[in-house]
Amino acid sequence: MSRLSWLLRETKSWVRSGIITADQADQITGLYPADNKNRLIPVLLLLGAILLGTGIILFFAANWQLIPKWGKISLVVVPLALFHLAALVTHANYPFLSRTLTLLGCIMFGSGIWLIAQIFHINAHFPNGMLFWLLGVLPVAVLLREELPLGLSALLLASWALAEHSSSPLIIFVAMMLFGGVFYLAYNLRSSFVLAVTLISAAIFANTEIYLILADNYRFNEAGSLIPFVLLLLGSAYVYMSKHPINEHIGDFPLIYKFLGVTLTGAALFIMSLEFFAHDFVKLRQSGAGYVLFWVLYIAVAFLGAYAISRRSTDIKEVLKENYAWLAVDALIFILLLIPFKEMTLMVGLNLFMFIWALLIIISAYQKQSSLFFILGMFAFNLYVLLEYFNFFWQSLPKSLFFIAGGIVLVLCGALMERQRRKAVLAWQKRGGTSFEEEL
Repeated sequence: MSRLSWLLRETKSWVRSGIITADQADQITGLYPADNKNRLIPVLLLLGAILLGTGIILFFAANWQLIPKWGKISLVVVPLALFHLAALVTHANYPFLSRTLTLLGCIMFGSGIWLIAQIFHINAHFPNGMLFWLLGVLPVAVLLREELPLGLSALLLASWALAEHSSSPLIIFVAMMLFGGVFYLAYNLRSSFVLAVTLISAAIFANTEIYLILADNYRFNEAGSLIPFVLLLLGSAYVYMSKHPINEHIGDFPLIYKFLGVTLTGAALFIMSLEFFAHDFVKLRQSGAGYVLFWVLYIAVAFLGAYAISRRSTDIKEVLKENYAWLAVDALIFILLLIPFKEMTLMVGLNLFMFIWALLIIISAYQKQSSLFFILGMFAFNLYVLLEYFNFFWQSLPKSLFFIAGGIVLVLCGALMERQRRKAVLAWQKRGGTSFEEEL
């Protein structure tokens, strides 16, 4: 429900109750103009562009051997030019269509790189194709100030880092500089879509490089299993960025940061509760592989959190009240890095903390009247219960009884979520209205 829809519903109830007149209701709602942005149209056009681009590439691939060389070059150059020309022509009257055509032109540019390489039998380093595609799309985003090419640039940047599969300082430096440029443009355009894509791509890049650093430089074979620990650090960093002054007055930026931070943290805690993580983390501590690296990352996140939190309040009680879920996560990371636990103790502790964190998110969301994060917390808690049920009873129960009991658990969890949601909404309405977005 949008804020305007909520206001219209409430003013009608105020008029019925005699609190205000119909004219006063019109004056109040008139202060908040309707958002005429139809999100269905750009979504349909974007899906159409993806399907059309995929279809064109598949058609070329299926008939490639039958097309002469000059025809192949024409099939690369002509659609590329036509898409961008059509985008220019339709820009004034059909902006959504123009953006979609620009995206198609960017997709054709990328496919053209590999098609030209195949035509002339150019045998080159595969990741370079991703990099050239990125370097071709990014200027289009800069010059036209378009969201879709910029979002594609962020995805290509993560794809290039994955394809390179290298912990070379040069690769890391170039990628970080390019990510800095994409983040700058996302803030310059104030684009929530680009920010979300860029944050996801940055998480992929960070995990890839840290894994490669551990695997290549420290010869730690279990490096991939420590990715959830990196996700936990990233989740905390994203949540603290939602409180950073730079995001306070930029649309949905704080909400996007916190939503991704909660999602990453919840996923990381679940993976860390599994047996293999405890085994590999204990092995990491014993070998010393990347131990200093994790401390550096933790200190960086802790300083970010301290800065973001202190800018809002310096009162210790207020800080604890507003951030106890994330201070608990920071304390967990600190304890994991400081104390050498035994494998079983670590696994039990992480399983327990997983449920504690979900409860803290629910309590925090309830206090702030945030419907979105209240539902996320409830979903995480019930999902953890279900997954723990699978872990403990899959081997011990007969399969028929296992699924019957599992179905009962699911129904009970769903009923509990609905009941708690209704109770929360009613409580919020009594205290002055229901909030569907967090009060940051």
